[in-house]
Amino acid sequence: MVDKSFMTSFGVLERSEGPEETSVWSTRIVVDNRFFDGEIPLYILTKAEKPSDNMLRLAEAILGHMERYLETGISFLKRTLTEQAIDFKISGREREYLVREIEEFPVDLPEVILYDDEEEWVLRFAEGLFSICDPYGININFSSDKPISVDNLEDSEEI
Repeated sequence: MVDKSFMTSFGVLERSEGPEETSVWSTRIVVDNRFFDGEIPLYILTKAEKPSDNMLRLAEAILGHMERYLETGISFLKRTLTEQAIDFKISGREREYLVREIEEFPVDLPEVILYDDEEEWVLRFAEGLFSICDPYGININFSSDKPISVDNLEDSEEI
């Protein structure tokens, strides 16, 4: 029998069924920093019975430095959208958002998503003022502690 929850150093992880025989382990952490004030969900997707020790260590490292990852992620997103405005279909009105300070950058409701024992993970903003954020938000992909790419989710399908 598979456990439905277990305690970690950063809180209780609860299991739910995900797509394609994947388990989704989740928790929420409360943050209050210059980028976000509220709960940030963490999702760990794995085909194993439980997340591995490596996944739990990565989650702990990310959550323990959430303000730094928000700053790094938003800075990377701002730079990427500025440099690739045409590729991301940034409108004239939206270009005004690109000059905002990162603390005021118009993305909100961050989530952390880790995948089956990989060093790559996602910082997803579920909402934002950019048209590409509708309806599923925008992803900043990290490899370990470095942002590597931005995913436009506007043409994604709901899971």
